[in-house]
Amino acid sequence: MKKVYETAADMILSGIVFAALIAIILGAALFDKAGRRMKVESEDFSVMKDTLAVEAVCQRKTPSIRCAGKKVWELGEPVFVQQAFAAEDAEGNSLAVRVLDIINHEGTSVLECYQKETDVATFSQRGVYTFSLKAVDQERKSKVEQITILVDQR
Repeated sequence: MKKVYETAADMILSGIVFAALIAIILGAALFDKAGRRMKVESEDFSVMKDTLAVEAVCQRKTPSIRCAGKKVWELGEPVFVQQAFAAEDAEGNSLAVRVLDIINHEGTSVLECYQKETDVATFSQRGVYTFSLKAVDQERKSKVEQITILVDQR
């Protein structure tokens, strides 16, 4: 009786494997036919005005930020941000510069030295200060730049 069960189990197992292989082959053939039927003509969006406008904006250069004033300042001397730093867009038009953070030589933020309302930074201690500045052009392209100045008693 044991041999009968073993033989039957071998035949059933072989039949299941054979049926699974047939199902996989037929399924692949059906999916291929269904996929060929679903192919539709697509529209080429690369020549549309919107696509060309987005490509032009993406290829546009980011604004540039530079130090326009002096690099060495005296203690207590006001640093007028819009005069000390300059930003330009890709066409050379002047942009406003925004202060994101000011970090001293120890890596600590000293943003309390900056008055946002008047756009002026005044330092009461000598040291090296790094301004984190941001400029955004009319196409919303932005640039963040770190510029370092020295505050010293001369």
